[in-house]
Amino acid sequence: MMPERLLTPLQAAKFLGVSPRTLANWRSRGGGPKYTKLGNPPPQGRQDRRPVRYRLHDLETYGSILTRTETR
Repeated sequence: MMPERLLTPLQAAKFLGVSPRTLANWRSRGGGPKYTKLGNPPPQGRQDRRPVRYRLHDLETYGSILTRTETR
């Protein structure tokens, strides 16, 4: 079994055709594609600065959700 490929926010943004800032906004608002944070969570009350990564499969799934066949 091949290890799952993880993309940085910059790579994920290029894949989806949006800006990295758009991905960050989606994350902060609870939308956009699924993502993961690497490493151990910070202690309670501390800001979470762990690196964000996106699974290629999740980006492909999210991209297919956005695909439209009509303008409605």
